[in-house]
Amino acid sequence: MTRNTTVKEFELFKSECLKWIDYFGLKDWKIDFLHEELKSESYAECRVEGISSRNVVLCFNTKCSEYDRKCLNIRKTAFHEVWELILWPLQYIGTCRYVQPEEFTTAVHSVIRTMENTIYKE
Repeated sequence: MTRNTTVKEFELFKSECLKWIDYFGLKDWKIDFLHEELKSESYAECRVEGISSRNVVLCFNTKCSEYDRKCLNIRKTAFHEVWELILWPLQYIGTCRYVQPEEFTTAVHSVIRTMENTIYKE
């Protein structure tokens, strides 16, 4: 049996995503949010709609089985989707047929700089 997730749950997902987006300084992305039924059984998904335009949609699933509702941790789900966004450039490069070594190095250092600017404290 499936049940719809609520607007209140979606708002929690959105606010938690925004907290981590701000924390990690992901200001070079245009980020939108959707609350819609996903084709997959995932709680949420990160849809990058253009690498050069830096557009992304973070989607929260409206459908969730009764079993999944018991396991759903909205805050952790939001954190997971923000990390999908952080690591997306690496995933993108990994799926390209032809990759220049400097592209991978640039993507890796983007993640490292994010961690230096947020987690690392002297």
